[in-house]
Amino acid sequence: MRETVEFRIDEGLAQKFLEPGLGTPLSDTLRRVVLPAQDKRVQRIGEIQRAHRKKGEFFFIYSTVHRYYSAEELGSAELLDLVIRAYFEPTGSMCGTEYDESTTCPDCGVGTRQVSDLILNTRRIPKGKDIAKTIAGEIVLSPRLVQACRESGLRGAVFRPVRHLGRKGLEPSEWSQLVITSKPLKLSASTVSGINLFDLDEANRHRCPKGHMAGLNQLSELYVERKSWDGSDWVCTDKFFGERRGELRPEPRLLISQKLRQVLVGMKAKGFECEVAHLTSSGD
Repeated sequence: MRETVEFRIDEGLAQKFLEPGLGTPLSDTLRRVVLPAQDKRVQRIGEIQRAHRKKGEFFFIYSTVHRYYSAEELGSAELLDLVIRAYFEPTGSMCGTEYDESTTCPDCGVGTRQVSDLILNTRRIPKGKDIAKTIAGEIVLSPRLVQACRESGLRGAVFRPVRHLGRKGLEPSEWSQLVITSKPLKLSASTVSGINLFDLDEANRHRCPKGHMAGLNQLSELYVERKSWDGSDWVCTDKFFGERRGELRPEPRLLISQKLRQVLVGMKAKGFECEVAHLTSSGD
């Protein structure tokens, strides 16, 4: 597995602190810098960020880790972290989907229950994708993916109807909502989470005192306890990542079995990437 770290940095600060020619300007005010994870310049950027944070400022405004796997690595994994790349708006609640917030945790926002069919403007779903997600975490699947899952006898989820909000009101749609029904996977302490690679949120600003949240962002590969997996093909973690802010909601991580990955690869499904997830003993 190969890892790179991507940063988005104010162009003026990049010119002041970084070596000439490092990165690619995205605009007159923003630069994109991508480096191998082990590159010494990654740690240098982290040091600059920490110095700026002490002054209440930011050096980079965004960072993320990209992981690249060989076909052998992906093909030998028992479970994989399904990373959905196709996002869209508006969310279900903006289109009239009903939610019950009586069980929502006041500290982190986890626990809201959807009590109606998912209602979306399905014309906003990215074209040509088989799996996509609203910014609120509502996941939809194409009819061909749903059919492939049913024909393969995959377990761990149900596919509920999605209603389209059009100019004439509510209409049926060809899309289905993915709803996980399997037992949640217990997230291992080996999974690293935090605000970014240089701020692991030791103050627990983005963790729930009731234990619902793992943190704001997943920073490492996923590690889950083997004994918590019931063998389902669709599964999710017991702990959530993210935050409740506007339409954004905390989300668990979605994992799939190798059997399901082979179905996705065989049909050349689009809208996602896979990362290797690790199964550990409860003490790891």
